[in-house]
Amino acid sequence: AKMGALVRPQTYLILLLESHNGLLLKCHAFILQGMTVAQASCDPETQYEEEGQCCLMCKPGTSMSTKDCKNPRCQSCPDNHYQDKYTTENKCLLQPYCDRNKNFEDPFPKSKTQKSICECKVGFHCSSKDCITCVEHTVCQPGYGAKVIGTHILDTECEKCPDGTFNNNTSWDAHCRKWTECETGYHVEEKGTHTTDNTCEEKPTCTETTLNMPLTPEENEDDPSHELSSEGFTEKGNQVMQERGKEEIVSRQESQLESQFESQEDSQSMDPFYKPVQACTSAVES
Repeated sequence: AKMGALVRPQTYLILLLESHNGLLLKCHAFILQGMTVAQASCDPETQYEEEGQCCLMCKPGTSMSTKDCKNPRCQSCPDNHYQDKYTTENKCLLQPYCDRNKNFEDPFPKSKTQKSICECKVGFHCSSKDCITCVEHTVCQPGYGAKVIGTHILDTECEKCPDGTFNNNTSWDAHCRKWTECETGYHVEEKGTHTTDNTCEEKPTCTETTLNMPLTPEENEDDPSHELSSEGFTEKGNQVMQERGKEEIVSRQESQLESQFESQEDSQSMDPFYKPVQACTSAVES
């Protein structure tokens, strides 16, 4: 739209009729030509019309301190105030008050071109549709997880953890997690529950080893070369045996323990009083 008044020529035709006793006698025609003011076409968003002229408004974030059609004086909105459209107002609008005591988050810094929205702080939601105050989200107990995580307008919805999942936290935003799948070389030592995860343990690697173990008295009872000591037991309470022709008395258990740590496997393998035993040991990779 153009500034100022818009004009265009106008033509008028005037007819004067003379009659007598109902009879038309004369007809006089006059043509008048004059000028008339056309209505201004202004931009409704950024301009206003005044006395046939399109005048400028102040832009968003400001107010009009001095009104002038062609060159208005505009000033910036003060802190905590805003103006979200072109305006001729001499004052900006006050931002809404977000009360922290009602668990609202007070936005900072605040915009001068947009109205601030009071939102509930994290972990809280509106207590009603009007959102006058904010209340805490529902907390999901262990064994339950958040089906819907709460927002500043909606509460958290909890659900029981399905089979194969667990949650061991007390939280408003924790989901149920899947049980851990044990890696290759590991097995499930303890199966998970709704509140615990699977416990994985390394699988043992079995290696056969031949150990020479001393014969028991029952296996040796027909052998005349061994007989039980008359005393029967050592000070430690272990059953003893003594070879004929030898004065030293050794307990069966003590002798067995000592033999496991002696490095005389070859001689023991030839001893008739020892027998080979197959054992399985776990080899753990470092």
